Amino acid sequence: MPEAYAPPTRNQSFLPLLLLVILIVPAAALRVLATHNGVWLDEIISLQIAKEVKSPWQVFSGVHNENNHYLNTLYLYLVGQQSYAPVYRRLSVVFGIGLVAAGYWLLARRSRGEAVILAGLLACSYPLIHFSSEARGYSGALLGSVVACAALVRCMEQSSRWRLLCMGLAYGLALVLAILSNLTACLIWLPLAAGSLLIFMGRPGRVKSALLWIAINVLPASVLTALYFLDLRHLPPLGGGPRMTLAHGLGRLLSLALGWPARDALTVWIVLIPLIALTVWQLAAIRKAGDPSWILLALIYLMPLACILFIKLAFFSPRYFLVVVPFVYVPLAMLLARLADARAGRALLAVVLALFVVGQARLYLSFLRVGRGQISAALRYMITDTPSPELRVASNQDFRALMELNYYAPRVLGDRQLAYVTLQNQVRFPADWYIFHGEGHDPPGPAVFYAQNQPAWYRVAYFGSSELSGQALTIYSHQPPQ
Repeated sequence: MPEAYAPPTRNQSFLPLLLLVILIVPAAALRVLATHNGVWLDEIISLQIAKEVKSPWQVFSGVHNENNHYLNTLYLYLVGQQSYAPVYRRLSVVFGIGLVAAGYWLLARRSRGEAVILAGLLACSYPLIHFSSEARGYSGALLGSVVACAALVRCMEQSSRWRLLCMGLAYGLALVLAILSNLTACLIWLPLAAGSLLIFMGRPGRVKSALLWIAINVLPASVLTALYFLDLRHLPPLGGGPRMTLAHGLGRLLSLALGWPARDALTVWIVLIPLIALTVWQLAAIRKAGDPSWILLALIYLMPLACILFIKLAFFSPRYFLVVVPFVYVPLAMLLARLADARAGRALLAVVLALFVVGQARLYLSFLRVGRGQISAALRYMITDTPSPELRVASNQDFRALMELNYYAPRVLGDRQLAYVTLQNQVRFPADWYIFHGEGHDPPGPAVFYAQNQPAWYRVAYFGSSELSGQALTIYSHQPPQ
């Protein structure tokens, strides 16, 4: 049996568990409330995939679409084609609530105070709320990644064969949950696997340690291998998306995770530099205490940097690094717990937590206002100013517009008819309205623009969207705005 590190001593008070239960209640309420808005493009694609599959097995072997997040698609297949958006998002909400408890479990071995603070940060984090209330796979990937890390650390501490088996199995199953939810979970599995190999091979009994490492990683490796042969090798090239560098996208994600109000790339470093310094300092403290988990955390933090240096993507979205966000809060929770232990630091703790909550509340309230796009509101706006029974619409994005309009038109137009004019037909068949698609971080389209052999298009309305996912729509008409 490999040599085990002794787990830290723990406070046996039930107060931290009571605080965790109290935190779960608002965490659940925030996530449930965030499900009450319209589905957006990627959710519509997921619903279309679920509608087309004929059996659960086809979810894994017969789709070959980048939006097929296996467990989410399977859930959508089982619930059927409802017309009520919160139904589609219930699985994500359950996983998101579980993430709060998983964060507590991650740090409970060190300090119940740290565990409660981390659970509170996860409960209030806007990016985590956003993706815990969306019918995609990110919520399950977040939960599985945090549970896997917590189980792995405990696996490295156990001397009992039974507990070692339980924690190793929990680690493998959590990674399977994460991978089947969203493949971005590999950004956590790879550093966990590499870090645990370094730790195990640094102990006496290298052969037994190597066998243990293989045993705990064989389950997620087998699942990923099966997915490759069943689905991943058949995927077509990735489609279009927002034009954003990896470095800028990571900066935006971290600024949203911290509640930083500015949107430009330069001011993000005002908070990123102290955060990086805090993380390095905290990792050094963990290492000095003899806790090997510092290696796991360090490799997780280095993973986005490795992606920036070595991966060239045609397009990028900040949500691709979302699985790293819960671990960004870990050193912050450790520091805040230290402040709580000192009388002079409690006032500073209250200030930091208040700033965090205010920043997240600002983002959350903005999200409640615009959701993941306002497609139905845009359709109602155009209907109001269209006297004819037919609504003739064109757009700068045929694929996006057709997916969204085909979904929403039957739900909004009633007995009115919708005629969509594709890009190649816009000269021959003039439209009454033009929809300019943008991302949530984009400003409205230009006030006026000209298409070939057509009268001027005037911007008459703008329907915004959240930054992390969704479509912002600028509406144009040939009539100048009043």
